[in-house]
Amino acid sequence: MKTPFALALLLLATAFARADVVIVQNVEGMAQTGQMTIMVGADKVRADVAPQISTITDTATGDVITLNHAQKSYTVISAAASRAMMDQVRAAMMQAGGVSSTSPAPPVATGKTDKINGYNAAEYTFSNGNLKATYWICSDFPDGKMVAGALAKFRKGGLADMTKGFAPDLSTLPGIPVKTEVEINGQKITTDLVSAKEQPVDPAQYQVPASYTEVKMPAQSQP
Repeated sequence: MKTPFALALLLLATAFARADVVIVQNVEGMAQTGQMTIMVGADKVRADVAPQISTITDTATGDVITLNHAQKSYTVISAAASRAMMDQVRAAMMQAGGVSSTSPAPPVATGKTDKINGYNAAEYTFSNGNLKATYWICSDFPDGKMVAGALAKFRKGGLADMTKGFAPDLSTLPGIPVKTEVEINGQKITTDLVSAKEQPVDPAQYQVPASYTEVKMPAQSQP
């Protein structure tokens, strides 16, 4: 039988052994330029999408919290409201880009390889209407399976799901995208992977700071 002290040490070791996955990307284009940090935990995903804006997605419920750091405020968006918003954005993007929502063909390997952001990568291309994309995929990324799982969890939840249906499912590609270039109607957005690794994240990062004030969505403001 384990002593209470030994049991406490075991529980403590288990707690510290579970680390989250932290992904850092550089994003440029479509009114967004700078670094985005994604923290993927067991049941929460936080994305620092800009210096003043972060989102926290509950992967179990689909609810999304948007933090406005400048105003020290937050807004809770229910899963249903988030889906409705994404449907509107998706429809607008599809109309503007002349894209089809009917199971687009998967990205195609061009046979070209290169060293991208320090990683050996193969080039894949994709097109759907006025949407053109290039993906550089690293098949031997360190802890690739773990990183792929974290990226899939991020893409599946909340506001990261706006291209579902007319853009490819990147989880089907044989590795980690270390660089993506997406162009729609002449507007281009480039994402470069800076780092992706398992590391401890303060649980407070997945919570609303106590000093922040809630700003209700218009539909939620009625009693």
